[in-house]
Amino acid sequence: MNTADHSLDNVSIAESALSHERVSPGVRDLFIRYYPNYRPNYFFELLLQHVRPGDRVLEIGAGSGQNKQNHFELRDRVARYVGIDPDASVLSNPYLHERHQARAESLPFADATFDVVFHNYVAEHFESPAACNREIARVLMPGGLLLFQTPNRYYYVSVAARYTPHRFHASFVSRLASGRSTNEVFPTFYRLNDASAIGKHLRMAGFAPARIEFVALPPGYLRFSRFAFLLGVLFERTLERHFPFLRGKLIVSARKQSLT
Repeated sequence: MNTADHSLDNVSIAESALSHERVSPGVRDLFIRYYPNYRPNYFFELLLQHVRPGDRVLEIGAGSGQNKQNHFELRDRVARYVGIDPDASVLSNPYLHERHQARAESLPFADATFDVVFHNYVAEHFESPAACNREIARVLMPGGLLLFQTPNRYYYVSVAARYTPHRFHASFVSRLASGRSTNEVFPTFYRLNDASAIGKHLRMAGFAPARIEFVALPPGYLRFSRFAFLLGVLFERTLERHFPFLRGKLIVSARKQSLT
């Protein structure tokens, strides 16, 4: 591939990430300039690396799979793809083999049912992470995998969310950031959103030491303005590069310890 073709591919990746977003041409140009290789599906790529055709997979917080909610194309890749969510909209999620309206603190499954459990931007909503992780460990097979991504509690967006009322957060997200409706923005607690808390809670639940990846993000919540977006780029290219614990999200993988 020549240099020109490679450049076009980079632009197409960035354009694809913005294809459904409400951004100005100026912000779009900045995104393409500074984040040409941004991979919005990176977590799904990791998930696919870990699942096998015979696996039984549980998604915590699967949601409806509609509108701006993420969904995962796993139905034809695994033996059983089950989703739970406290909201009844999960019962109409078309991407699942099996749907349950339930909470992570009390999973309606027998012990050692699943080979893989995952959740995507859900850990920040766990009010009782110790109870949630105990239940996840209970339904996992020995040696089974827990995989999740979640905002870093030290990221400036998370800090702002913790110290502003939920109604403000919901309004901001629905109007200026992602285009989600206020009904798709849920209360956050950030009790499982830093390396120390994750290590402690997973160890107590019976997991082997977790692998935690700190991932830098484009300043998506600042895309309402070209100037704000540039400030986010500056923060990411300076402080976040020197202090990785400030980066936007955490990707965590951990295996349930075997009985032997």
